[in-house]
Amino acid sequence: MNKTMAYKVILLAMLCLSINVSATNAKVDSREYKILLNPSLFTGDESVRISKINDYWKVLKSLIEKGALKSEASGHLNLEKSRTVSFYDVQGSCDLLNAGYSFRERVENGKRKVTLKFRSADQLLASAQDLRGKKSKAKSKFEEDIAVPFISTYSSSTTQKIGNSKNLNKMDDPAGLYPGLKNEHFDESLAIEKVSNLTINEYVYKSENIEIVNRVGVVDNEFSLSLWYNESVSTTQAIVVEISFKYDNEQEEFNKNDSHNISNNSSKSSKSSKSSNEVKHAKELFMVMQENPLLAKWNSTDSLSKTATVYQYDSRFCH
Repeated sequence: MNKTMAYKVILLAMLCLSINVSATNAKVDSREYKILLNPSLFTGDESVRISKINDYWKVLKSLIEKGALKSEASGHLNLEKSRTVSFYDVQGSCDLLNAGYSFRERVENGKRKVTLKFRSADQLLASAQDLRGKKSKAKSKFEEDIAVPFISTYSSSTTQKIGNSKNLNKMDDPAGLYPGLKNEHFDESLAIEKVSNLTINEYVYKSENIEIVNRVGVVDNEFSLSLWYNESVSTTQAIVVEISFKYDNEQEEFNKNDSHNISNNSSKSSKSSKSSNEVKHAKELFMVMQENPLLAKWNSTDSLSKTATVYQYDSRFCH
């Protein structure tokens, strides 16, 4: 190998190392467990919807208290958010989706927010993306989503507010809001449209604080039940329903490698032990929600994820 080639190999190795170190150091901000429910079980007007949600929670609460978890539980699921959701992409080619991105707009109480998300099963790849926002108050997250039976997907995302007059009609709109997208070399002159020409009406029922007291101690679980409707077609039949939960972890010690970084300090060891117990508790709860017959009958066997539902709603959009 000549010196020039050797130099190039060394540079490439150093670049790869710097990327891996950067990605490995990315902290998982939240870990959310998600189960898709059967939308037909929630069919009805708002009063019926609330009744069905309460029925589901009563079963879940009873299993937490009397079932395998043997825990005390309290709290309720109350309507926290009512908003519209739309995704944007290039019709026909779906450039953003095919590159691993989703570009979403949410409107709540007349206020608009957009989110650019990159999702991958590869933790390093997901954490290495440049998703910085243009706005000074843009908020970024690095998350782990866990789907049934226990499948992890990682995502980096950044959310920022936009004005009511801001157009979202060309690729240069998301590229202008998220400068890192320019690294993808998208054709910024291409038109973007609402995916499947769909505006979702979303209703999120959330727990303020559900304390589950068990052998681990007190674990604060935050449950959310989201229902998505295409209200231009039906206000009583949801197209996707999802129950999710995440647990409070003040140290945000969600990374698998954190336990290797704990020193002999007793305080740190105690925190690590508590975090480890919370992880075990969360998995146990997740499996109960999937496997117990009283809850499993609520679960969907053929529903798509929320994003996939939008893209598949009109199967011609990406073709």
